[in-house]
Amino acid sequence: MKKLDFFFGFLVLSVLLSACLKDDEGDKEKLVELTIYAETGYGGSVLSDIWTEPLVFSDSDDTNKRLLVDIITEGIDFDYERGYEYVFKAKKVWMKEPPQDVSSVKYVLEELISREKVITVDREEEMELLISAETVQFTPRYPVEYEEIDGGQVPKIYDALRARNVDSSSWMAIPEIEGFEFEPGYEYVVKVRKHTQAEPYAIHYQFLELVAKTEKS
Repeated sequence: MKKLDFFFGFLVLSVLLSACLKDDEGDKEKLVELTIYAETGYGGSVLSDIWTEPLVFSDSDDTNKRLLVDIITEGIDFDYERGYEYVFKAKKVWMKEPPQDVSSVKYVLEELISREKVITVDREEEMELLISAETVQFTPRYPVEYEEIDGGQVPKIYDALRARNVDSSSWMAIPEIEGFEFEPGYEYVVKVRKHTQAEPYAIHYQFLELVAKTEKS
């Protein structure tokens, strides 16, 4: 009987200890190096239908590049410039009770380690783009563009092309492809030349050839 009582006591203690350990999961901190890359991505917050240019980042704990969207960051404020790569010392925090609609991981930036100009020469490349039959709303962020409405300056919002490289699954918002006439309701495959300007950093697309045009219901 005593052996049985000991067994049940041990079992209860194990369950309680396991519950305590499980409760501590997601509430730890770790020092990492966080890298913010020289070129931004495309996307938006889950709370907005307007696309913008989220930062692309990775950290020394997870080297996969991803968008800095709906992730809490605290600490150093800095003026990001495309074309430059930034490395920060940061605290990576797994939150037990994250706010709604954000990642359970947040970053507290503690120190800027380096800022390096990595896009130093102009470049060109040809590619095929698939262009969706519907446009998206897009507002540039780096730098922000403004327009005057009702006597005030507000961020400019474009009706942009929703496009992706035919070899990629990542969608982009492109305000203009020089020389291309878009007709809503049609999906396109086009050849373009992408110009990346190093100083000041800028991207331009030039229409080369229509590959396909398909009507969508």
